[in-house]
Amino acid sequence: MNYTYLHVFYTVAKLQNISKAAEELGVTQPAVSRIISNIEKEYGTKFFYRGKNGVTLTKDGIDFFNSIKLPFAELEKVASGIKNGNKFDKIVVHIGATSTALYCYLFKYLESVKGLFPNVNFSIYSNSSAKLLDMVERGTIDFAFITTPFKGGDELEINNIVKLNDILIAPTSYKNIIPKKISVKSLVEYPFILLSKDMQFREYIDVFLKKHDVRISPVYETDSSAILTPFVESGYGLTFIPDEMAKKSIDEGKCFKVRLIEKLPPRFITFVIKKGNDHSKTIEEIKKTILSGNRVD
Repeated sequence: MNYTYLHVFYTVAKLQNISKAAEELGVTQPAVSRIISNIEKEYGTKFFYRGKNGVTLTKDGIDFFNSIKLPFAELEKVASGIKNGNKFDKIVVHIGATSTALYCYLFKYLESVKGLFPNVNFSIYSNSSAKLLDMVERGTIDFAFITTPFKGGDELEINNIVKLNDILIAPTSYKNIIPKKISVKSLVEYPFILLSKDMQFREYIDVFLKKHDVRISPVYETDSSAILTPFVESGYGLTFIPDEMAKKSIDEGKCFKVRLIEKLPPRFITFVIKKGNDHSKTIEEIKKTILSGNRVD
């Protein structure tokens, strides 16, 4: 197999989308599809599952991708250095983060980490917990910041670094409607905005409500925790949110914290990285810096 075929496979596996891969490679989508088909015929196996929203790697595809990703990642770093004026001393570190982890942790600490590693550039990917875990496992990102709860594989090293304080908030127009302290069972009387069913935080909330024999059918659902507070500010209903993401809105009087009698179970922002000692020295140093003094149980 020649370099062109390997490059096409690597790009499709990295982006999980044939159209995007074709755009990045500067070729047509049919050409990429044809090359992938030829590769699969050559090896006598399927490397990708095709879906409406893109492609995912099969087990054989994952094994093949893992065998070529490191050299291609190094080539990408060199190419990035050329584009930035031949600054070959620059290293690109690929980070994943959920929107909650971005807002409650990464925005505050990334600059200090960057200051300790001036020759490192950071490429940040924001996505769901499940997607980011998959990216860490496949090696398309170096590590990720993910909010619990989630199900991680045995090949992942998981460290809790920040404890989240989840709260219930409501529009200011509800101040005279909601009691100063309220039971979870009374929440069915109010409209709610919650994350979509396939989001980990929604599952966490549903489990908490079910424990108290409560089922809430939200009036609105979204796939981004970053827009939950704006929905509440606009008067659409109540929501559960980490206090850090609602602090500014509460301080400005755009919404208020509802005092729940029952306590929400603890939740954390975690640092997730693949187990093993094949990480670069830079990645190991960044990991040590992040975990130093930040790990919580």
